[in-house]
Amino acid sequence: MDAVILLLCLGLLVWFWQNNLRYREHAIRHCRRVCHELHIQLLDQTITLSSVSIGRDYRQRLKLRRRFVFEVSADGATRHNGYIVMLGEIVVHTEIDLPDGPLILHGNDLITYH
Repeated sequence: MDAVILLLCLGLLVWFWQNNLRYREHAIRHCRRVCHELHIQLLDQTITLSSVSIGRDYRQRLKLRRRFVFEVSADGATRHNGYIVMLGEIVVHTEIDLPDGPLILHGNDLITYH
């Protein structure tokens, strides 16, 4: 019985790890597209999972909410922080702290503060 529980836990851990890698790749693609449109450089190796929680989508279904943090550079010398929040596969919120003020995307709606 203990071996079955151990195998189930190990399988769940492997699934969670692979699932997070898939969502990280999705976050990287989204951040690359946003950075390309803004003419800033995404520092790819800086995208990391910072938190996981449970949230509800627009249909009130339970989904995992993941928050990834990353860094960008506008001039190649300075670094600026950003983060992306995903609910399941959907990008809910992206924020980049730029020198002119934060850039915020809710879904695909752009809001800037200068």
